[in-house]
Amino acid sequence: MTSTQQAPIQANAESILRYLLGTGSALWLLVMALQPDVGFSAPLPWMGLFWLLKIGSGLVVLQSLLYLFSRSERCQQWPLWMLVAGSGIVGSALLAPLYWLIGEGLMQVTLGFEATIDGDDVPGAAIDLDLSALLQEFGDLVGPVTASWMLISSPRLRGLLPPLLLDGPNTTNAAEPVEQQALTPNGSASRPAWRTAFPSELGDDLIAVSSELQYIRVWTSRGTALILGALQDVEDTEGVAGMRVHRSWWVHARHVRSVRRRADGLVCQMSDGREIPVSRRRKADVLARFGDTARYEATASAGTKPSQAQ
Repeated sequence: MTSTQQAPIQANAESILRYLLGTGSALWLLVMALQPDVGFSAPLPWMGLFWLLKIGSGLVVLQSLLYLFSRSERCQQWPLWMLVAGSGIVGSALLAPLYWLIGEGLMQVTLGFEATIDGDDVPGAAIDLDLSALLQEFGDLVGPVTASWMLISSPRLRGLLPPLLLDGPNTTNAAEPVEQQALTPNGSASRPAWRTAFPSELGDDLIAVSSELQYIRVWTSRGTALILGALQDVEDTEGVAGMRVHRSWWVHARHVRSVRRRADGLVCQMSDGREIPVSRRRKADVLARFGDTARYEATASAGTKPSQAQ
């Protein structure tokens, strides 16, 4: 019986938690000292709870979105500042109803703390959660939240993007081939820096590597990991074992099962089912290497059979 166990490994999870706890504590102390107007009056302990809930939930939502953005293939080529800004804007939309519930819902309706009245308030007016209230809450949040999140993230941006996430090992792969270590000019064995950072749990049977900002995502027959590195380092150290097929992709030759034509170009069909794009300027090199051993199929209309490249 085959079983797959999920074993997430986050190399700097403790560092992320420690940094966010420190930042959140500093923000909580700051707002408790400044006592900004929040639309209601309450004793100091309840104000402390109010700010604890807002700051804590805000950091959790924003950090979660930043992590999800960093994992999304669509966002892989975004600059780091854009990932942070995007998570701040989307986070503001998610936090708008939550902050409304904490302030108006919990503090005013449930706990009964009296709202402070300004020129636009009507005493005794009902507190309703509707679209206009949410839009107003979002408009009040998006600027300060996004700016604050970018300021918070900038000193430790690399540390806030977990560099390692390991998929569960596949027990169906009983034996994995081990890649040869790179050789220095004098012939002695040395392990490249990116391989040193690579978790041993994934083995050495490389399938493909992609570039994600200042990280590389490495796929093996046992799982995948995101580590600091450059795709050029992989290309240089692996040599003839594989080749660069795209600006953002390197593939291992042993795991290329076929080369297929798609409407927008070529793709390499890998042993794990992944389809990796081939850039136009590398098309000839890919076909020269894999054309005789891998199928080169054209996506044609019904009734047209794919042809094999010679």
